[in-house]
Amino acid sequence: GRMEDMDYDDPYLRIEFPDPGHLPPPCISVSEVSFGYAEGPILYEQVNFGVDTDSRVAIVGKNGAGKSTMLKLLNGEILPVDGWISRHPKLRLAKFSQHHVDMLDLNKTPLLHMRSLWPDIPEGNFRRHLGQFGLSGNLAITPIKILSGGQKSRVAFAEMAYKQPHIMLFDEPTNHLDIETIESLAWSIMRFEGGAVLVSHDER
Repeated sequence: GRMEDMDYDDPYLRIEFPDPGHLPPPCISVSEVSFGYAEGPILYEQVNFGVDTDSRVAIVGKNGAGKSTMLKLLNGEILPVDGWISRHPKLRLAKFSQHHVDMLDLNKTPLLHMRSLWPDIPEGNFRRHLGQFGLSGNLAITPIKILSGGQKSRVAFAEMAYKQPHIMLFDEPTNHLDIETIESLAWSIMRFEGGAVLVSHDER
């Protein structure tokens, strides 16, 4: 496959999520969870599963099937109608969605974006960190509006990864990504030392 042919040492293809360290299970446990929006169908009924730092969970299905809803439940953005979701008290959780990319201030550079979120952190830390997401050198100081779709997503990946999450939630991360970024992302999730939950409606 193409995986072996790719040069993962290419600084512009790099995606490297930081090692969060171990967190003993259960990190997230979903017990007897049911959910449906008011006036809508029941999307989930008595679901049970867990996510730990060694988990790789893929949620695949048609649009409208409630895939993104499960991430919102895991993240605590919404509460189950029935059942419960418990999270380890020390759990660091991060979520990526296209919404995060769309909300980026296009006039800022990736470096300024990171500095506006964490003003007390020295600039050098962010330069190193952005470099781990293929945004090294001049790309770190290029206005986001000039970046490609894949590079914009990398800014959002860098943001979600900065707090060294134990578990990362990805809501359809391959939208707007070029094939190189998709393959780099797949490779980096495979190698990530924490857990990952991925929502996708495509077959990749």
